[in-house]
Amino acid sequence: MYYLGARCGPSRSRAARPILREVRVSSSGERWDRARGAFLVEALIAVVVFSIAIAGTFGLLANALRTTSNALARAQAQSLAASTLAHMWAEDFATLADRYDAHAPGAGFRTLVDAATRLPGVTPSANVPRVTFAPGPSSNSRRASVTVFWQLPSESAPHQASMTGVVAPR
Repeated sequence: MYYLGARCGPSRSRAARPILREVRVSSSGERWDRARGAFLVEALIAVVVFSIAIAGTFGLLANALRTTSNALARAQAQSLAASTLAHMWAEDFATLADRYDAHAPGAGFRTLVDAATRLPGVTPSANVPRVTFAPGPSSNSRRASVTVFWQLPSESAPHQASMTGVVAPR
């Protein structure tokens, strides 16, 4: 594009005549296109950084959820083991081993298994609780041990919560 430029001054000589000069308007237009392209690259980088931050946040949330689920299952298993021992202390000492026998299975053991199936990964055939009896500190007492298992869906090995107590006749 061309424009007319005039020189100002007292004389009207050859230097005072209008001079045609060439101005490139397209250079500012090219700068605008380059600036617009740079903005798109910056926006794309911002989206990528934001996406990585969101993915990291979701990873942290998933880990927190898994940890919370495991802690809840652990608390429920400990509570189940403690309540089973409490029931043993209240029941007849002479029939205690028969009621909690896993091979028979006794009424107390069936109740324990029914309650344990509410935990993740426990079925009547997998991760079944274990009740063992051993001689106690005195001749008329027994050491009872209750072990409750659970297994979260994403884990390959079960967890366990154990509680041991001495049971004696009342």
